[in-house]
Amino acid sequence: MKILLVIDDFGCQTNGLSISTQRFKKEFEKLGHEVRILGNEANGAVDYPLPVQKLPFFQKIIDKQGFQLARSQRKMVNKAVSWAEAVILETPFPVSAVVGKVAAKKHKKLAAMFHIYPENILYSVPFLNYKWSNHLLLNFAKKIAYRHVTDIFCPTEKVAHYLRKNNFKQKLHVISNGISNTYLVKRPEQTDHCFTILCIGRFSHEKKQEVLLRALKYLPKNIRVIFAGQGPLEKNYRNLAKHLPQQITFSYYKPQQLQKIMQKSDLVVHCADIEIEGMACMEAFASGCVPIIADAPLSSTSSYALTKNNLFPAGDSRALAKKILFWKNHPKQLQKMSQEYQQYAHTLSIEKSAKKMLNILQIMPLAK
Repeated sequence: MKILLVIDDFGCQTNGLSISTQRFKKEFEKLGHEVRILGNEANGAVDYPLPVQKLPFFQKIIDKQGFQLARSQRKMVNKAVSWAEAVILETPFPVSAVVGKVAAKKHKKLAAMFHIYPENILYSVPFLNYKWSNHLLLNFAKKIAYRHVTDIFCPTEKVAHYLRKNNFKQKLHVISNGISNTYLVKRPEQTDHCFTILCIGRFSHEKKQEVLLRALKYLPKNIRVIFAGQGPLEKNYRNLAKHLPQQITFSYYKPQQLQKIMQKSDLVVHCADIEIEGMACMEAFASGCVPIIADAPLSSTSSYALTKNNLFPAGDSRALAKKILFWKNHPKQLQKMSQEYQQYAHTLSIEKSAKKMLNILQIMPLAK
C-alpha cells in the first residue's frame, strides 16, 4: 500500500508527535509498504516539501516549542495525494484541512491520528488558554481539519471517550502510539546505587515538573533526581531546586543516553496535567522504571497505572511524596513491579500498533 503521512514538522527530534510518526513510518516500511511524507523541511528533508508557516506575534512561542507549522501549497498537496492510496493526517492544523479536502475529492482512504488536545497547544499561552478558545480549536479539528476523515486512531480509550463526548462521528480505533523495540530489552542488574527518580519532558507549564520539586521538600536527602529535558521554565526550576537538599540534575539527553539513565533509575514520575499518551513515561517503564503518574482528566498516561501506588492526585505534592516513600521503603515490591511493567510494555510495542493500524487501513472505506 502507498501511505502518505501528513505532518507539519516530521523531522523534529524533541516533539513526541514527530518521533511517533517517524517510528510508524519505519514500521510500515518494514512490513512492506511504501511511505512518503508531506510536511515542512524545518528539521529535515521530506518527500513532498512545504514552506514553514510563520505566525506574527506567536512565532516566538512556536519556536520555543521546537515544532514548526507548515504552509499549504496546492500543487504539492495534489502531487502527494495523487501518489497515495491511503492518507493519514497526523496533526489537526490547516495543512491537514487542505489535504483532507483534496483526498476526499480524489476518493482516497483518509484516516487521522488524534495526538493533541487543544490544551496542549494553548497551555503555554496563558492569555489564550480559556474554555472558549480550546473549544474553538477542537471545533477546527472536528469540522474542518478532520471533516472528511472516516477513521481516527486514538492512543488510549480515554482519548476515544473524549472524542465521543465531543461528538466526533468518525469510527474510533484505540491503538497505542507504541513503544520502540529499542526499549523492550532486559534491564541490567542493579548494583548498589543512590535511589534515583527520573522526570522526563519539556520544561513547560503543562508538564508540571514543579509538583515533583515541591514533593522533594517532604523527602529524605539521600535521593537523586534527574530532570531530563529542556524548555522555557528551566531557569525557574533550577531556582526552586537550589533550596532542596537532594542531588538534582537538569539536562537534555539524546535518546541513547536517556535510555541508559532509564535502565539505572528506580522511579519515573509523570506530573503532566495534559498528555495524550506520555511516550517518555512508557519508554521508561519499558526500561524497568516504576511509574508514578498524575491522575488528571486530560492525562491519558494514567491509563497505564497498574496499581494505586502508581497514581497520585494531579498537583498534590504531598501525595506524590508519600507514593515515592512507599516505593523507596519497599525495595522488593519495587523490583517486582519493575518486572511487571517490563512485561506489560511488550503488549504496547510499536510493531503491534503498526500491524493493527495497517489491518484497519486495508478495510477502510474511501473518503467522500
